[in-house]
Amino acid sequence: MEVIEKRLVFQASEHPALFRLEKNLQIYAGRYPALFFSLYRLKRGDRRRIVSPDTQLVIEGFPRSANSFARLAFRVAQNEKVSIAHGLHVPAQVIRAAQWEIPTLVLIRKPKDAILSFVLRDPISVEQGLKYYLSFYETVEKYRDAYVLGLFEEVTEDFGEVIRRVNDKFGTAFSLFRHDEENVNNVFARLEKNIRRNHGGTSWEPKVARPSAAKERMKEDVKYDLESPERKRLIAEVEAVYDRLTSPMREPAPGEQPSR
Repeated sequence: MEVIEKRLVFQASEHPALFRLEKNLQIYAGRYPALFFSLYRLKRGDRRRIVSPDTQLVIEGFPRSANSFARLAFRVAQNEKVSIAHGLHVPAQVIRAAQWEIPTLVLIRKPKDAILSFVLRDPISVEQGLKYYLSFYETVEKYRDAYVLGLFEEVTEDFGEVIRRVNDKFGTAFSLFRHDEENVNNVFARLEKNIRRNHGGTSWEPKVARPSAAKERMKEDVKYDLESPERKRLIAEVEAVYDRLTSPMREPAPGEQPSR
């Protein structure tokens, strides 16, 4: 039964109209924890990924922002099992974690890079990707003092330092990831194994969360859409929220929750 349910989940990405509808619902409902988690349970999603009072760490971010790498690298580094809520790509996880004072790591990647990679992997338009990015980060911006922000470059180059910042902020004692070639290759090997198992055949390559020459060539086919004059306003908005979140001199966002 579990195998059948997994297959049904992945079929959404094989039917573009269904996938885009699902993403539109996710963009809207993902801002409201009560609504999103009710819908998620109705679709019989993996409840192990949902934040709960027993969760020890939340790792969330926009798709293609090193989410899978961060989760697996974190697990590799730990000497004992840690309960992690992860990979739903909705701000509802971050909001609920902030309310329950659960240690949280929010991942962020430069907008154009993240959206190009997302459009490459899944049947989503550039415009929908931009709106999704904007909705996600404008929502979590209001809770900026409740989590550690991990830049894509930091996660993929020195994830141990990112874990150290989580420990410093929340008083946790998570083991640090040793970011050397052996450990990184181990994480990528696990990622590829997971993707091959879930997707099979020859369809795994566009979905695996690691760089490849084939993916770089495919990106050229969608770049022109991002540069379209029609995207100018949305591009400006997503770059502005990225700059606000990553600026060391950032000002509080409108409606931002006070730090505890």
